[in-house]
Amino acid sequence: MSKDIATRVATGVQALALPGQREAWQAQHRGSLLNDAQTYDALADAIQADLKARRLDGDLPWGISAAARARKRVKPLREAARAMRQAARAINGTVAAYEETQPEAVVRRREDKALRKAQRKAQLGAVAHNSAQATLQRLAPGEGEEAPAGEPKLLGDFFGKQQRGA
Repeated sequence: MSKDIATRVATGVQALALPGQREAWQAQHRGSLLNDAQTYDALADAIQADLKARRLDGDLPWGISAAARARKRVKPLREAARAMRQAARAINGTVAAYEETQPEAVVRRREDKALRKAQRKAQLGAVAHNSAQATLQRLAPGEGEEAPAGEPKLLGDFFGKQQRGA
């Protein structure tokens, strides 16, 4: 039995490593797990209906006790079906992990990240350069004799001359 499990594990790992076989492995295992979940749900429905129909002495009227007893007895089957669906989702996550860790994909993501970082740095450098240029221009020596060197401009100088009391 352990040899069979070891063979199945080795085959599964080999299938996950090859992109062409990865989808087939995923479909096969997901399909079998979802099929098992459907089987457990159908079995739970049948057992619950059968137990619900059985009335015992001392049950409450309208079948409330029988329904509660039936739900209680099929709960493990419902949990097993839920576990099968969760395992099918885990299969998808496993395949996604193999796809994300492919060397080509990792290199491409890292190159894209470095490119975006360089673009952001260039944009910030341009903004800083423009800000520094504006500051230097504002603090530059006056162009005429009436404007002394280093005189700060007023806020109104940036918006043009406005007439007062017009």
